[in-house]
Amino acid sequence: VLVGTGMNAEAITIAHGGNSVDIDFVDIGNAGNTGDTAVAGYGAVAYDYSIGKFEVTADQWAAVIAADSVVGNAGDWSGSQPTASSSWYEAAKFANWLTSGNALQGAYGFSDATTFTGVDRATALTTYGTIYVLPSEDEWYKAAYLKSDGSGYTTYATGDTTPDGIDSLGDTTYDSVYNDGFDNGSPLAVGGGTAENNGTYDMGGNVFEWGESAFDGTLDDPNESRVLRGGAWNYASFALQSSIRLINAPTIETNNLGFRVASVSAAVAVVPEPSSVGLLVIGAMGCVLRRKRG
Repeated sequence: VLVGTGMNAEAITIAHGGNSVDIDFVDIGNAGNTGDTAVAGYGAVAYDYSIGKFEVTADQWAAVIAADSVVGNAGDWSGSQPTASSSWYEAAKFANWLTSGNALQGAYGFSDATTFTGVDRATALTTYGTIYVLPSEDEWYKAAYLKSDGSGYTTYATGDTTPDGIDSLGDTTYDSVYNDGFDNGSPLAVGGGTAENNGTYDMGGNVFEWGESAFDGTLDDPNESRVLRGGAWNYASFALQSSIRLINAPTIETNNLGFRVASVSAAVAVVPEPSSVGLLVIGAMGCVLRRKRG
């Protein structure tokens, strides 16, 4: 069941084998919208879909890894803070569990607990009807930066004005959860900032988020680098801009890197892998490493 529209959202319970997790989704409409011509055409999506209103929390991560330990290990942070230090592969297995109740079955193929074989949304949609996935870069970009009426894109997920962040005193009047002075010390509980264009929270800040897509636009190697979006609690505000995309290997685990999930129904078109596009990246920003989980 897909929920809400735009600013409206509600939690749904995803249950398998006596285990369950509640996740809020918002619907992203305006199917067939054009991409953002100012930023390499990102954001064009031909179908309706839903995306997590919030980043996956530490509590939600703990519930799923307790149900299926193949998903991964304990992450960083706790409670309603976003989970972090999940590799791309672990995030994909989390999405698989939501889809099927099995970390190795869903849109993401795994021949065993450690060997990723590829993405097949079409077969998963046929099998399960509704699938949970890491958002493609276009899905993520549209949810963050397209205005809810479909009239155009904004520079930040909260509009065109540089968002307020968390300063060294921990002020709680802000639009996005980032720290311009790198001294806040940790991400905040999800949903603490201002509602964004399409009713999401924290697509600007808190933790960087894994996307399904390869950084070069074509996921044709299981081990190639993936795209990251959204900024983080220990980065400055420039990382929140729509033009900024980062890169990391799918094995990387750091305490400022998490994810949110999207939901796609068999009633809509299958998502194509985005074609190669011009790369937008700041040289030294190619690495988001802050701390590996021990």
